[in-house]
Amino acid sequence: MYKLSSLSLFMVNFIPVLGVLFLDWNIAAIMILYWSENLVIGFFNIIKMARARGREKPLSLINVHNPQRGRSYTIVFFIFHYGFFTLGHGVFVFSMFGKPDTNPFILIFTLLFLFTSHYISYQKNFINNGEYLKVSFNQLFLQPYKRVVVMHITIIAAGFFIQSQGNSRPAILILVGLKTIIDLISHQIEHRKFQRV
Repeated sequence: MYKLSSLSLFMVNFIPVLGVLFLDWNIAAIMILYWSENLVIGFFNIIKMARARGREKPLSLINVHNPQRGRSYTIVFFIFHYGFFTLGHGVFVFSMFGKPDTNPFILIFTLLFLFTSHYISYQKNFINNGEYLKVSFNQLFLQPYKRVVVMHITIIAAGFFIQSQGNSRPAILILVGLKTIIDLISHQIEHRKFQRV
């Protein structure tokens, strides 16, 4: 059920709170961690696209005479398209907020927890709950963009405000809370629709 994955999502989003309170994470560390999550989202979306068995809808990238080849082309196109999107986003984040003022191994460790949270969602919702039987792989093509764009427009706008205020700890904690709320709402909207199918 998506409730378990929502709980794991909430718990992993709480880690930056500990980072801000006890490890003096600045806004750059938070922004780069959230940007890194895009890589995890993209990784699992590729796996979902390869596994999806839902009814296909026409898409220009699909080879109607050879659906499997069309699927492979679309996945490769997604890798390059999402990869360049993430690269551009990363360049922007690093240039605007600078390098994180914290131990990089701690950020990597936190990213592993994010990976685990997304894996739980993938296993519980996409596999065990049978979402892979209901969604087509070309529907999944745009799914990460919807989540990433809405979330990061909000996060970046808040990040600029916090930076202008001198990286105040309360403001960073509000940002973490805002991101967590958006994450949970997006997650539940994404998975609740399959409860009705």
